[in-house]
Amino acid sequence: MKHLTVVSIAGAIFILLISIFTVEIFSTVPAKVDSPKAPVIRTAKRTRVTFVGVVKGLSDTTILVERAVKEKAELVEFVLDRPTEKIEVGDKVRVSFIKKEGKYNAVRVTPVVNKKIMRKDTLRTKS
Repeated sequence: MKHLTVVSIAGAIFILLISIFTVEIFSTVPAKVDSPKAPVIRTAKRTRVTFVGVVKGLSDTTILVERAVKEKAELVEFVLDRPTEKIEVGDKVRVSFIKKEGKYNAVRVTPVVNKKIMRKDTLRTKS
């Protein structure tokens, strides 16, 4: 009798374990997969535009540049993140900017150097 009870308990446990494993295998809920990398969310890339013009006005926060477009002069005002150094009114500059919230934000303002003058100066210093 003891033997029959032990066998029937073992059989019941075996049937219970089989039913649990089959439910886990054929479960409708997909298993969670831990990915090694988190997904990268990219924002829209902003377009940087560059043009050359002459400085007509300058302050700590803004710069006014005139550029020639099809024989017409166009004045464009840019917002500066930081004051520019070595640039004065009347200088020829290259401005890289991004349009943000209806304003033109200058990313980089660099003076344009005449290459012919620079070559003559470098030749004189080497001799």
